[in-house]
Amino acid sequence: MSGPASGLEVARADGVVTVVLDGSRGNALSQARYAGIRAAAESVAAGEVLVLRAEGRHFCAGQDLEEHAVAVAAGTVRATVQQGAATVLALLRCRGTVVVAAQGAAVGAGALLAASADVLVLSDNAWLALPELELGLPLGAAVAARILPEPQVRRMMLTGARASAEEIARAGAATVVSRAGLADAARAGAAALRRLDPTALGLARAGWGDGERERAARRYEAELADTLRCLPD
Repeated sequence: MSGPASGLEVARADGVVTVVLDGSRGNALSQARYAGIRAAAESVAAGEVLVLRAEGRHFCAGQDLEEHAVAVAAGTVRATVQQGAATVLALLRCRGTVVVAAQGAAVGAGALLAASADVLVLSDNAWLALPELELGLPLGAAVAARILPEPQVRRMMLTGARASAEEIARAGAATVVSRAGLADAARAGAAALRRLDPTALGLARAGWGDGERERAARRYEAELADTLRCLPD
């Protein structure tokens, strides 16, 4: 799903699938955007590259709170949470390599999209926040801990503290570039990944950290199960 109604565009060329959030509504994650990102991630073959980036001032304002309010009123929050989680899991389990380029704010689920990357590129004004507990959702620490120390992730979730691009780069989890150079850096990263042997690359991704991508996915699934128990049937 792509185009104005979905809030994102998807393009495929030379083994690179590029998803661009269109900048509307702070790139908040509506169900249509979740579905579009998930479909793109699931379409990527081994040896291909998925690039996720955004137009506008901010990478992603997190969950679409208007949709969330409607879901609360309709009693369908469980379904919307599961849809969002399925998108994060599709990125973590993407068969190809994942490049995320983020500017400005990456909040909540937007921070988890960034943390799902194999290669994360941040603009120098980027920052991440994890306000899920404010919405009653004990969800996201398992993924955020891929790019930040776990004590810092816990503090962010409990206090609303932010992580700057500088902090994430100091942890070795991102490259920081200027806002003007962000899209070019993402394209260059994708091109470099495409030059690697796909079999060797796939084995490396699966083996690094004793399969850390899959372990993060399973921990996230456990968080999701806990979250669903917190929500009304």
